[in-house]
Amino acid sequence: MKKDSKDDVSWRILKLWISIPRRIRLAFLWFVILGFSYLGWIKIIRRLFELE
Repeated sequence: MKKDSKDDVSWRILKLWISIPRRIRLAFLWFVILGFSYLGWIKIIRRLFELE
């Protein structure tokens, strides 16, 4: 990929992200953060049960 096309793609993604209403963006970010933390907790709990 050339630098120009890479910048164009990132600019389009940024424009798309800005065009989405703020509440939906925040909900999406919270969903991603909670999803990763949930998966992390599942791994920790499974390891604890494996040790016993």
